[in-house]
Parts: sequence; structure tokens; C-alpha cells
Amino acid sequence: MRQPGSKNAKAYVGPSPAWIVTTSLVAAVFIASSVLLLQWIIYDDWLREHHPFHYVGTILAAILGFVLVYRSQVLVRERQIETLHRFETVARMNDRIRNALQIIDCAAYVSRPEAADQVRQAVDVIDGVLREVLVNVGGAAEASSGKPSG
Repeated sequence: MRQPGSKNAKAYVGPSPAWIVTTSLVAAVFIASSVLLLQWIIYDDWLREHHPFHYVGTILAAILGFVLVYRSQVLVRERQIETLHRFETVARMNDRIRNALQIIDCAAYVSRPEAADQVRQAVDVIDGVLREVLVNVGGAAEASSGKPSG
């Protein structure tokens, strides 16, 4: 996992703002085109009515479509950024716990060499749990970002 503040700290955090706007505009154009086609078929072809007021609904549908797609993409991006921050916090916590465990292990060995084996076993158990958590977090990070971590 990348460490915050390192050269490679910038990670994939979801769609960029430009991509979000582009996707939203494409969705709005698609919605406007679809509604215009339906209005042309229904009002001009079948009912033989033509009023400029019918286009207000098309514009409103396109605007609403843009807003909905934009907001959903922003929420996805925010969720991915929040998840990335959680993973970074877990990695920092893991590093601090491992450092503390090394200190405990060394202190136990220096003060009472006969108790060092029991302390070493406890440290190994905690280390195993930390590794398991990091593997689970790493797998979740890959699944949520769509890109492998490392």
C-alpha cells in the first residue's frame, strides 16, 4: 500500500471531475435526444400537433438527467476517496502496532530471556492477525478501486 506523503501517494480515487461532467453531459444529450424523438413521433407524426411548449419538458428532462448522473458519480468518487483514507489509516495503524510489538519483544528478551518465548508467541499471534487484516483490506481496496494495490 502506498504511504501518504511518499512520491507515489497519489492513487486512483475514482472518476475525475472532467470525466464526471463529460459522462453527465453525454447522459443529458442522450435523454434529450430520446425525449425529442418520442415527442416527434407522438406529437408531430401521430397527433399532428406542434407546439414549442413541448420542448420545455425535454429541456427539463435533460437537466434533471444531467444532475442525477453528475450527483451519482460525485457520490461514487467521494465514497472511493473515503475508503482510500480508511485503508491508509489501517496501514498506519498496522505500522504503529508492529513497531510497538517489536519494542515489547525486544524488551521482554532483554529483561527476562526465559519469558521471551511466551512473548514471542503472543507477538506472532498478533502479527498474524495484522497480516490477515491487511490481506483483507488489500483485497477490498483492489475491489473498490478497480486497480491492484502495491
